[in-house]
Amino acid sequence: MTFDYRTRLLSCLEQNLTHETTSAAKDFLNLGTDAGRWRFVSRLTQQLPEGGLGLKPIRVALLASFSIEFIQDALTALGMAHGLRILIYQAGFAQYHQEIIQPDSPLYAFKPDVVILAMEGERVIPAIYTDDLTLAPTDQEHWVSEAMACITPLITAFRRHSDALLLIHNFDPPTHRVQGILDGLATPGQAEMIHAVNAALLALSRTQKGVYVVEYAGLVARVGAENWYDLRMAHLAKAPIAQKMMPRLAKEYLKYLRAVSGLARKCLVLDLDNTLWGGILGEEGLAGLKLGAYYPGSAFVAFQRAVLHLHNRGVLLAIASKNNPEDVAEVFQHHPAMILKSHHFACQEIHWNPKSQSLQNIARRLNIGLEQMVFMDDNPAECSQINIALPMVTVIPFPSRPEEAVDTLSQDGWFDSLTLSAEDKKRNTLYQQRAKAEELQASSDSLTEYYTNLAMRVTIRPLTQATLPRTAQLTQKTNQFNLTTFRYTEEEIDRRLSNPNWLLLTVQVSDCFGDNGLVGVVMAECLGQESILLIDTFLLSCRVIGRTIETAMLAHLCIWARESGLRLIRGRVRPTAKNGPAQSMFRNHGFQLCSSPPIDAATPEESVWELDLTQGEVTIPPWITLDASGKIATSRFPLTPPEEVSYHQEQ
Repeated sequence: MTFDYRTRLLSCLEQNLTHETTSAAKDFLNLGTDAGRWRFVSRLTQQLPEGGLGLKPIRVALLASFSIEFIQDALTALGMAHGLRILIYQAGFAQYHQEIIQPDSPLYAFKPDVVILAMEGERVIPAIYTDDLTLAPTDQEHWVSEAMACITPLITAFRRHSDALLLIHNFDPPTHRVQGILDGLATPGQAEMIHAVNAALLALSRTQKGVYVVEYAGLVARVGAENWYDLRMAHLAKAPIAQKMMPRLAKEYLKYLRAVSGLARKCLVLDLDNTLWGGILGEEGLAGLKLGAYYPGSAFVAFQRAVLHLHNRGVLLAIASKNNPEDVAEVFQHHPAMILKSHHFACQEIHWNPKSQSLQNIARRLNIGLEQMVFMDDNPAECSQINIALPMVTVIPFPSRPEEAVDTLSQDGWFDSLTLSAEDKKRNTLYQQRAKAEELQASSDSLTEYYTNLAMRVTIRPLTQATLPRTAQLTQKTNQFNLTTFRYTEEEIDRRLSNPNWLLLTVQVSDCFGDNGLVGVVMAECLGQESILLIDTFLLSCRVIGRTIETAMLAHLCIWARESGLRLIRGRVRPTAKNGPAQSMFRNHGFQLCSSPPIDAATPEESVWELDLTQGEVTIPPWITLDASGKIATSRFPLTPPEEVSYHQEQ
């Protein structure tokens, strides 16, 4: 069995099949936690040429107060299985303080994207772990102050020297308490003290952009401290974490790495029979379904509740089921134990066609990539069919024991993100608005009529601290209409906010069906001496692609640049497998291709485009009302609808 998976992995890799290789790596790694398996995939990853398999590179620095180098193989291997090329810098043993404090340390020379700081509680607050607190100060504020006095200067120094994401472990309480069962009964004990320190650490992280707490204590608790730690290796090599637990810790890190790299999934597609409820609807009918207060029905209710939590976090829900639509509608309408309702699903494919076709239909209707979807089904044959036909889709087999379904869905954190914006909370509503807009388009005689009836209003405002989290999220998650796909953390964008040479704009769009929220971002650098506005980031959410919003954005840039005394607007296009809708934007708006490619181009296909404002400009589409900085602007030139012509050449 292992040999077959290994052979499949090597075969896919030899053929340079991106999705098939990452899927095969995932299956191979799932077979076990033996170190040789992870080392094998890690070595394959390290041997790939730059840009191999289209893996996204991400630079990760590991700083720890204990030996953590054994995690490198697990982290690199998992990265490959999830579409990442993880490049690792390992600091010397317990050298984290020197590395962070010194501005010329190897840490900063490495230029990491993410830094992981794993400190043991014994190192930061040793008295709580090793002393009898009946003989030491028991005031919680004292120990919290001691811990924060150690951690805060590290964060401050790190932020002074780097914009990277910083992940800090919280602290696991001692496995055995000094006072045994008396711990905390008369006075605050060890566990209570550690919880107070962890709460203070979490509060501190909320005040720092780009700093996140890894719930290390919770991870150890889920696995069990007796399984997590290897006491012999802790004494021999200062390596307290058991070797077989390294993949678990690597998976926890990977949740953050996926999120910052724009690889978090957007849509959960669910089967119905023996997945959303127990039993087969077509055979047992509504009354025969296992769904309710008693097992196994209670397990399916718990699973539905977990799915609803994802919906409330902005995850799109969809159905792919071989069933009769009328029967399914009856369950949603009349079964008293249904937590999920029909309106929670942005898309439903209920018929007898292959489920690979259903998933493709869902992706097309929601305008998302198949790689952004997670599919969950109890039928091994259906899971296998999706794995073969659509290897870019993440497949999660529904467990044979329904009580395990919530853990199975949640454990890998496929939908985890670093922020939760207002747009996230109402994403399903926004997609329902989009569906209404598509119905309007289908009933319109022309695009001009459609755009006019949409009554679009585009509001462009300077980026603020309030819109910073959503802006960072869009740079991390937007793929289709994104000219450069540069990914930025909040800290990186915040530094630009304080730089007067940067123009940072957010774009909100509303139409006759409601407010679409903050859906666009522009970041451009003003090169005054060269009289150039250099576009670094230009992106739009897939919800509003195809409405000429980008034309209004470019028109505003032309107005701003002219008023600022600039002569040229210059931008670049970095083609990816996903940003096809954006690649022709400059050409379609009258920009001219420059002969010189970008100096730092990652691929030969990258190009630079510019618009000479002394010769022409982009104009506002007449069907859009543009509200920029509180000023209402309308089209100053006639514009033909709309396909490609969005550029006015001055006479």
